[in-house]
Amino acid sequence: MSLPASKQIFINFIVKLLLILAIIGGGAALLFYNKDNTIYFKQKQQRVVDLIELNDALQKTVHAYLGVANADTTQLDSLKIYLNVLAQRKKILNVFSQENEVYKSDALAIRQSLEDEENFYTSQVSVFSKSGTTFTKLQIGLSDKIGATQPLLSQLIKLEREDLKVRILQNDSFYEKLGYLLVGIGGLVLLMVIVLYRRSQKSLEKQLLHDREIYNAKLNAQSANNAKTEYLGMISHEIRTPMNGVLGMSNLLMQGSLTSEQREYAKTIHDSAESLLRIVNDILDFSKIEVGKVHLDKVSVNIRDLIGETFMHLPKSTEELTIGFKIDKNVPNSIYGDPKRLKQLLLNFLSNAVKFTETGSIILECSVIDKSENGDLRIGFVVKDTGIGIAEDRIKSLFKPFVQIDHSTMRKYGGTGLGLNIAYNLITMMQGKVKVKSQVGKGSVFTFFITTKEAVETTVTKAVKEEPKLVVLDNELSANYPFKILVVDDNEINLMLITKTLSKLGYECKKASNGQIAVDMVTKEHFDLIFMDMQMPIMDGTVATTEIRKHYRVYEFPVVVALTANTLGDGKDKCLEAGMQDFIAKPFKPAEIEEVIKKWAPKIIDYKSKHQSNSLS
Repeated sequence: MSLPASKQIFINFIVKLLLILAIIGGGAALLFYNKDNTIYFKQKQQRVVDLIELNDALQKTVHAYLGVANADTTQLDSLKIYLNVLAQRKKILNVFSQENEVYKSDALAIRQSLEDEENFYTSQVSVFSKSGTTFTKLQIGLSDKIGATQPLLSQLIKLEREDLKVRILQNDSFYEKLGYLLVGIGGLVLLMVIVLYRRSQKSLEKQLLHDREIYNAKLNAQSANNAKTEYLGMISHEIRTPMNGVLGMSNLLMQGSLTSEQREYAKTIHDSAESLLRIVNDILDFSKIEVGKVHLDKVSVNIRDLIGETFMHLPKSTEELTIGFKIDKNVPNSIYGDPKRLKQLLLNFLSNAVKFTETGSIILECSVIDKSENGDLRIGFVVKDTGIGIAEDRIKSLFKPFVQIDHSTMRKYGGTGLGLNIAYNLITMMQGKVKVKSQVGKGSVFTFFITTKEAVETTVTKAVKEEPKLVVLDNELSANYPFKILVVDDNEINLMLITKTLSKLGYECKKASNGQIAVDMVTKEHFDLIFMDMQMPIMDGTVATTEIRKHYRVYEFPVVVALTANTLGDGKDKCLEAGMQDFIAKPFKPAEIEEVIKKWAPKIIDYKSKHQSNSLS
């Protein structure tokens, strides 16, 4: 099977690069070796010269001494001079004392012999200077130190010369091998250039064919994407219809005579259904926009009434958070536009601001930017908040579909990441533009405008806000299995669902909203059973379970049961690898909670009994 052209080009480049690096490396090695050789040869030659000079000075000293001993007093001054020269020349032996053991031992022997011989000459000169007498041949013959150093010194000179000769031979051999190597590399480069050229010619045709296949695949993918989008829009619409029934019936239920607990459950059902309906609506709108099936109406819209109606869907101002709007007096009462889409556009920006702003203010400002001669009116909107802000590098991708600021934000604040993308596309369809300024920790400013025309005033139907919780179970399980249970989930509704389920089983469980809180709680008190959500902000379920296992230092206790919506792929395997013993998929049935408690109860009881018996013993 042939490689793609891009990979072949990459491989060709790598091969050429390696060959070039080999040549450069060979050259660098040659320079380094040549420099090292030059230094070595200079040092060797200098050492040989120094040894020869030392030997010459020693010979002259011996000659001068023998002259003095034979009553040649003219040699006395020469002997003193040569002794001084000898003292200077013998410093070369210090270099050899730092070499290997062979050189070191020879240098030490020569030094010892030379010092003995030098001391002998010095003492003889001292005696002669004091007495003024000459030495007899008998006195000369009694000293075996005269000339004793020269054989040793000659041997060291010979050793140095032989070492130099060996290095020269090695050097000659190295250059010969390097020459063969360079010839071989050059031949290899030539061969590779020829081979790569032929391959590039063959790959050119394959590349053209591959490009044609990619183009066809792209067309097919676009066609499939359009089909997917249409199907997604259809199925979203089909889901939306029964959801209206759920919302309507929950409203009727809340209007009836309910206990406080029943009303809490009914409200949760209503809130959950509304959230789901918003998501389905977003998906439906996104799919319609993607295939160009969103068409804007042009009717007379009272902009002031529409803004007021939009704010009815937002929370009311509190002491911590002020929510309001300002409309410039120059803004006409009525404009032409699609009231449904304009309201959706404003609500997407404002809902986002509410979601990410806990304290401070959220303000919508509306004003006229300009009006052209042909009657086109540009209406500007500014949404300011004092929320968490957006990092500079995230702003560019903010209006892309399914994009959140980061994963922790997604887990903490929720959302599909479609709202701003839908708003961006609606603004574009209304012949407008949008820009964002934001600073992390200080807030964001979304500025956009739409192009429209002034219209005759009309009325807008006011919307009605409605007040929009969850499930039930059984009772006596806790009497049989009195376990301490911890529930960890960042979603309040999910947290309430399982705690209510457990309460129906007779358990009063502890709650934690993320993995870090759960770990902190586990270090302070013991739990028998932990229901752990997988995806949470600050610390997710897998990391939290790993930390809990580190704290208890045993795998089987406490029993950790994963709660996750990820039932596909390797979701279950990741739970078990993290140290969780069981797995419940969301949405779960209340009976599943009861089943998992009954399943693990014997092991929990067995572990606790063993632990208690060990502690007593």
